[in-house]
Amino acid sequence: MKKNLPRESLACWERLSGEQFVADKVELRKDVIDIIGPQLKLNLFQSIRLEDNLLDRDGILFAIDLMKQNTAVVRFYLIGSRIDIDEDLNLLSQVISDHPSLKELELTRCFDPNINPVSLNSLLSASKGLKSLHLMGNNISSNGNSMIADFIATNPALQELFLCDNRLNDDDAEAIANSLMTNTNLWKLDLKRNVFGRRGCDALLKAIFNHDSLNSVSSSNHTCDIFVSRYKVPCVNGFIVGGEAGAIKAKKFALIAPPSGDVVNVHYLLSAAPPELMHKVLEFVQNYPSQAAWNFIGDLSRGKTMLELGAYTRFGGLEEDMQELEEQLEAQDFDEEEHFSAEDFERKKAEATKALQIKSLGVLMSVVKGVVVPMFFSA
Repeated sequence: MKKNLPRESLACWERLSGEQFVADKVELRKDVIDIIGPQLKLNLFQSIRLEDNLLDRDGILFAIDLMKQNTAVVRFYLIGSRIDIDEDLNLLSQVISDHPSLKELELTRCFDPNINPVSLNSLLSASKGLKSLHLMGNNISSNGNSMIADFIATNPALQELFLCDNRLNDDDAEAIANSLMTNTNLWKLDLKRNVFGRRGCDALLKAIFNHDSLNSVSSSNHTCDIFVSRYKVPCVNGFIVGGEAGAIKAKKFALIAPPSGDVVNVHYLLSAAPPELMHKVLEFVQNYPSQAAWNFIGDLSRGKTMLELGAYTRFGGLEEDMQELEEQLEAQDFDEEEHFSAEDFERKKAEATKALQIKSLGVLMSVVKGVVVPMFFSA
């Protein structure tokens, strides 16, 4: 229930000061804004949070002006107030673009489902200087427009992008996956609870681990972790010690010599390497990623199989997975043939792992005879 500020309490609002201002589930009517507004605009807050305040258009314009006047604000959160006029969204975009200090912006449940793509594109363009952008729960769907992917592809300074609880589909996932090939700044992309199927998640997996060849592995994205609820995409880039170089090394092992339990399948490396390259193979194996990286490498080597089985890995949490599974069953999103018993799953996983190892032999044979040998054995 929204709380109206009693008049006797407004006096203390006139003496507002400090580093942050929070109005959580407080109804900010025009008479309240008229009283507290001037004082709020005088303070240099570093953080402003307006959540579920039933803001009308005057309230939205007040919030935008509050951001503009507080030149020291670093974090601005506007949650649950609709910006349904293009002119207001364009004004907000201009304020964001011109702001000297703003680094983190959250606009959750703020957009009309039929938001003008031009206005949304202006907002994205204005956000290039931010470090973190939250656009959750806004019913965003591209309808064939590639503006989100185009924004990511420009490699803005943005490090975190939250697009969960929207209506992005497989086409959007493929476009975003392609855009990550030219992005080296983004390290967290939250796409949970969109409408991705296997095609979209397969594209996102290939963005961070293109298992077609060692060349494609090296050209994958090694900086961004993608969070997806359904058909998990392993998060490895930010978790493996050694930064980008460590991630590349782990991914090469996931393709060529994936771990089996706690044992590295060095046999598959040694059996296919010609004698003149044996010392390089041994040197590479000695620098195998640490014990802590093994689980991530195993998840990568099984990633394609997990997608094909519609399986659930450990990255999203069991409770969340079970909830989504129930929703999918209600929507008849899966065919009955796609469900496997635990025994069937383990059998299919073993078959897929064996097939992958056999494939790795062929890949390695072509690698050691080809021009990518220096790439594979480089540090």
